[in-house]
Amino acid sequence: MRVLLVFALIHVVGYLVLRILAGQRSSLLPIELWGMSFGAGSGVFSLGLFYLAFWGLPLDFINVCILAASLLGGSLLLWFVLEVRRGAHQGSSAVAHPCDHGVSVHSPMSIVEWASVAITSLCIVIVFADAVSQPLVAFDARAIWAFKAKVLYFEEGIYNEAFLDAERLHAKTRYPQLIPLTQALIASLSGGFDERVIKVMFPCFYVSLILLVGWESGRELGRRYGLAATGLFASLPAFTIYANGGAASGYADLPLAFYVTALATRLLHWLQTGSASDLRLVALFTSLTLFTKTEGLALVFVVFFATAMAAWLVYERTLGRLWPLPSTALGGMLFLTPWFLYQRQLPIVDEDFMKLLTIGNLLTGFDRLPYILGSFVKEFFLKPHLWNVLGFSAVFVFLRSPASAIHSRFGILLWSALLYLVLLCAIFLVIPWELEELLPVALSRLVMHIAPLLFLWICFELGNFRAENRFHLGLLTKRRSY
Repeated sequence: MRVLLVFALIHVVGYLVLRILAGQRSSLLPIELWGMSFGAGSGVFSLGLFYLAFWGLPLDFINVCILAASLLGGSLLLWFVLEVRRGAHQGSSAVAHPCDHGVSVHSPMSIVEWASVAITSLCIVIVFADAVSQPLVAFDARAIWAFKAKVLYFEEGIYNEAFLDAERLHAKTRYPQLIPLTQALIASLSGGFDERVIKVMFPCFYVSLILLVGWESGRELGRRYGLAATGLFASLPAFTIYANGGAASGYADLPLAFYVTALATRLLHWLQTGSASDLRLVALFTSLTLFTKTEGLALVFVVFFATAMAAWLVYERTLGRLWPLPSTALGGMLFLTPWFLYQRQLPIVDEDFMKLLTIGNLLTGFDRLPYILGSFVKEFFLKPHLWNVLGFSAVFVFLRSPASAIHSRFGILLWSALLYLVLLCAIFLVIPWELEELLPVALSRLVMHIAPLLFLWICFELGNFRAENRFHLGLLTKRRSY
């Protein structure tokens, strides 16, 4: 029972925070915010726990409970005050929300829609069953994430030998701590460190990612095609059965994929609407993307860069109107100031990419490029057991009209994915490891970060192509009638 209450608490706090940041004029429905609430709640709690630990307060049961009560009570109070103020300004006339984003929710569901719902539900059941069937078994899930969570839980802090002594622990000590802190939170409030219990958080991230992709697809494609897209995405084997990074593995790659997808889609909506509420959510997901994994820094950089380029080249906004982007990114990073200060105290026992990425090292590693490019080709086109036909679909959509794909209003999703792959390629050129040992086990997990963006771009472009065909068919029909 306590376990269910812990996960419910994370959901509720995440939902309230999202409602507060989104505001009354947000285009997001409450059910959409609820779909993203677990990821938001996990991030908010992990930041709160880290602030406590950074200030030297022990992460014992009492302090964790005080933090939980403060976040729940504070978010409830703030949400109530904002709702009262909005009611006073608006009177009895509430702001109307789009009830279905163009989707006819009252029409009967077709066989295809029911099949898509059944496939999605079955995948969710499989992932949850896989997660609770056994404790953590994958090496990185235990050594990098769960071990740190045990240190945080049993030693109740971050100023200890496990983190600060280079001789004590060699498990990427400088990795951000959102996942270990969330695991420690669940262990503390549920009454003990049970690996099967903490593994449930990863299927929850999986469900959040499915709902996020599903709602975004439905907004552009309509209910029928949106549900079909949701079923296709949920059944990607890389997420459902991949033991080296999938939804039940205990790795941080799927949570990172959720955060960067939420970040990119909010920026896409900001480009289309210019809404300040989207930027507030962008600031939150910027912080959480950075705090999830080291790759989050690269993802934040490429997503914001792609957004700036799209705003300038596609949406024809002047450079003077792009000031919200750097200010929002800086605001998101300011939330992590304690982490950046603490990270400087941690020993560097792994690769330092910022120092490795030099012109000299890139030129020295240039002979690796054929193997790297071959590995990318193999990943996208020769691994249908992980990605189905994702790579072939992306190439088909791009080659259908390269010019329109590059200048598409959905282009930031494609550009973000491509820029991230280019950056990965540069890192592989300079990394001091044997690529023949690294790439076969790591590349699929790295591609997982941008796979939802690529999938959404394909769906949006196909939906746009379908809408254009219907428009031209309507014009042709009218001409014939005349």
